[in-house]
Amino acid sequence: MANKLISIQTLKRYLQQKDVQKIRRLFDQYPMIDLAHLINQIPQPEHLLFIFRTCKSDHTAELFTYLSAEQQSNLIHSFTDKQLLTLLTNSFRDDIADFLEDMPANLVSRILKVADTSLRQDINLLLNYKPGTAGSIMTTEYITIPEQATINEALAKIRQIGKQKETIYSSFVVDDKRVLKGVVYIEDIVFHQGDVKVQTIMNQDFISCKVTTDQEAVAQLFKRYDLSVIPVLNESNHFVGIITIDDIVDVIETEASEDILRLAKVNPLEAPYNQSSAKMIANKSIPWLILLLILGALSGFILNQFEEAFQRVAILAAFIPMLMDTGGNAGNQSATLVIRGIALNEIGTQDLKRVFLKESRVALLVGLAIASFGFLWITGLISVGFLKYDTLNPAGTWPWLGEVVRISGVVSLTLFFAIVIAKTVGSILPLIAIYFKKDPAVMASPFVTTIVDVSALLIYFFLANFLFQLF
Repeated sequence: MANKLISIQTLKRYLQQKDVQKIRRLFDQYPMIDLAHLINQIPQPEHLLFIFRTCKSDHTAELFTYLSAEQQSNLIHSFTDKQLLTLLTNSFRDDIADFLEDMPANLVSRILKVADTSLRQDINLLLNYKPGTAGSIMTTEYITIPEQATINEALAKIRQIGKQKETIYSSFVVDDKRVLKGVVYIEDIVFHQGDVKVQTIMNQDFISCKVTTDQEAVAQLFKRYDLSVIPVLNESNHFVGIITIDDIVDVIETEASEDILRLAKVNPLEAPYNQSSAKMIANKSIPWLILLLILGALSGFILNQFEEAFQRVAILAAFIPMLMDTGGNAGNQSATLVIRGIALNEIGTQDLKRVFLKESRVALLVGLAIASFGFLWITGLISVGFLKYDTLNPAGTWPWLGEVVRISGVVSLTLFFAIVIAKTVGSILPLIAIYFKKDPAVMASPFVTTIVDVSALLIYFFLANFLFQLF
């Protein structure tokens, strides 16, 4: 069980006293990510620099990857070339590429200048891949074994370079042209005789991906085949890198955050919320709100056209918000279920007909249930006087009851058709988005809501005119 994290005040006291021993001991007591969260709250660059000058380079290199972009930038500005080279030497290639993506051009140039030829080539390789692809998140820190090597030779190589690599659990067997022939696992190496050839025990039935594979598709491979690491091949099928499970966890978090934001109609933020200014967050929200305002004007236009007619039976106008909200909620339910199925790779464009038929049945069942409940509920509310209106037939009980039934009938029938349309549209639009290679989350709310609102209003006015002769 991890120790309770020290307070920011305690850490500041250590730094002010320049207590090297206590500061070094922190790296043995607490997880690095928790320490980084604490250190991110230290505004003084000289204190941050003191930590990096006095603690072990392998510790500070890992700490650096968890710091905020602002703190990373401050450190690089403060480092000498020698300190910067030490940091790079103790960091994994993919981690270096990740933080370089957010750095100003002058800092990137300085880092590449002090890096050795091999490191510079690896960084440039990773930076040149399109963001969101396997190539952009892979690492070049892996162990390769020649296919003619023996177990003893493979074990010796693992002992020699294994600490500097992302994983020693899986080693990758290649030929002299760097074509991947198989994967050999550490337990197979440990439990076989030393003179056995690696190629005789390697797994040739391995899962791989291309550098251009979308990172979400890579995450699906990890989930489907329960992987801890996956080799990455270039377009010529040469082995160029690996992706580990910790990289995929970051991808899943990023993709889930983007989907949640898009469902809420906010463009994804480039920086964490705490590091984003009010202006930055507002700029991500305003475009969607303007689009929704424009789409919402369609409903206002329809209401305006039928306003005079509805003044004859004013109570009908009271149900318009309920009809629009219920239809929108029903559509978003179906859209969310389908988007979840798409995200989990349970549904694809080839399932369009199957999804349509299933959601149509669901829509009919839900529509009948909600319409039946709505009819009884609205009839009851009007009958007990909770909802009041001016009757068109003031004389007699039965004509008045007939009006109540007609009002409840118009609303409940509209509910039925609105739900059927909403659930059908809500389930189909995300699949259409996938077909056109667009994010299905974008289709979830504004388009479903607008289509349902317009449809519900038109149906409502048609039924009201049919039963009350409003026109």
